[in-house]
Amino acid sequence: MKHIRYVLFLLLAIGVLILYYTNVTVERNKSPQRLLWNHHKGPPPSVEIHHLPAPEWLKSYTSTSLTIPSLREAYPSAFGSQAIWTLPTKATTSSFKITNYRSQFSLCDTITVEIVARDVSNRIKSTGGDYFFANIYDFDSRASSPPDGDIVDHQNGTYTVKFTLRWAGTVKVTVFLVHPSEAVNSLRRVRDYFPARQIFIGKFKSNNQTTKTFCHVTTHMYVEHFENTSGHVEFCNFTDSKTGSPWFCIKPAGFPCSSYEQHSQTEKGAIPILHLMHPRERRLFERPVRLHSVGSNVFRITSKGPTRSTCLPHKLPRCIMGSNNKGSIPASGYYYKESWESFNCKLSHFAIREIKLCLQNRVVYFLGDSTIRQWFTYLAESFDNTKFGNRYVYNANYRMGDDIWRSKDNNITMNYHHHGFPNMIKWVNTTDMHYMANMIDELPAHTGTIIFLSIAAHFTITNLDFYRTRLLSVKQAIKRLQTRNADVPVFIKTANTRDMDLIDESNWFLDQINGVLREEMAGMNVTLIDVWDMTSCHWTMFHVHPSEEILKNEIDMALSYVCPSIL
Repeated sequence: MKHIRYVLFLLLAIGVLILYYTNVTVERNKSPQRLLWNHHKGPPPSVEIHHLPAPEWLKSYTSTSLTIPSLREAYPSAFGSQAIWTLPTKATTSSFKITNYRSQFSLCDTITVEIVARDVSNRIKSTGGDYFFANIYDFDSRASSPPDGDIVDHQNGTYTVKFTLRWAGTVKVTVFLVHPSEAVNSLRRVRDYFPARQIFIGKFKSNNQTTKTFCHVTTHMYVEHFENTSGHVEFCNFTDSKTGSPWFCIKPAGFPCSSYEQHSQTEKGAIPILHLMHPRERRLFERPVRLHSVGSNVFRITSKGPTRSTCLPHKLPRCIMGSNNKGSIPASGYYYKESWESFNCKLSHFAIREIKLCLQNRVVYFLGDSTIRQWFTYLAESFDNTKFGNRYVYNANYRMGDDIWRSKDNNITMNYHHHGFPNMIKWVNTTDMHYMANMIDELPAHTGTIIFLSIAAHFTITNLDFYRTRLLSVKQAIKRLQTRNADVPVFIKTANTRDMDLIDESNWFLDQINGVLREEMAGMNVTLIDVWDMTSCHWTMFHVHPSEEILKNEIDMALSYVCPSIL
């Protein structure tokens, strides 16, 4: 009996030692990453808000000093019970098939595709929520199309996709699993729990001394290598007094807040979003993979008449500004011979000479992220092919602006400026950071002014409440602009798809942001240039900065509203 007790005691002691050293290792490995967190819900920043009150979600994140708990202390509910332990959807075991397949279809027929999601053990999933992209392509005709509306999730592991066949040729169906449902749940949780996932650096300069510190839209920032900071942390509050847009930097010792001179995305890149997940969750994120088809996924489309058709029951109207912002249609368009054909209105495809004629005697403002800067650069460089020297860059950092291009021949002036914080650009002057709402308020609003906006790509690193609040300030600025001159057209470009293997700036995040953008701008006197389908179904695939083929079609769409009768 004594021997049995001795053995049991020895096993218990060994177990305790193993548990102890395991816990010590976990704590040591996670110590370089800390979370700044405001324990108490204090008042909003003490600033004068002219246009918008401080949003409710921000009130618990705006203290100018705080203590530093561990990640698990700050967000206990983000760990443990909410971690993913189920068998995830696997692209290599999942499949799709054309349920009404035949080798030949006619123009304007509809095909139905069924997707079956299976886990790593090849069992059909019993729930939905997987994030797929599905398209049809015809590379010989340089044609492609998104589905007719959203992919239908039956919440039982099966999904339905429909495509209307709009051109004659040989067509192939492709389906990508972008994220399994388990990964989507992890992305949603991280987005909602951690509203400050990117690292931003602020450079302060005073008395010929410089130092760097961390900055973000809240004092609730997750930063690397913070183990040397203990106790109380002070912040500089740079919240914009006009819009209420928040921005904070950790106050460097010995430097006044007024010495904040430069801003940058961290030189080492963002903290990987995977660091905020359980190790098992991290394995959910693989490079998107094409699903295999059950049966053939290639077929012919024939036509005895025209080789393409919108297949709509009515003739397309001319493009009227604001007309595409009052609802949605099953799909926005398709490509044929490299040209985008819209279902909203009859698009024109402009040559450079016609673009100059359309923009003659106009002042055009491009405000927003680098995808709208692409429009500015594309037009400026296209114009300069015929007459060089009209583009003047007044700022050494062209990525921020102000970039200005002028044409004396056609009396065209184009201006570009990036939006303010948050901004994932490296090393720009803080004096060049201007919030979009404030820039709109400062525009002259003369007749002949055109405004193009893009405000989405840099907001994947915070939550939807913050993004919605920023859109509200932009909406109010647009209304004030239109009070000054109701005839100034305003265009808002949605987010485009980007690289499929990104996690920190996942297409799922951008898809959600686009949903908020469409919702908030519905009914406004603005024209949405919805480029999501234009980029998601194009044969050049997914890039944060779309190819020139896509840019040309995006600009053609916008100018079809500006000059609907020029061609």
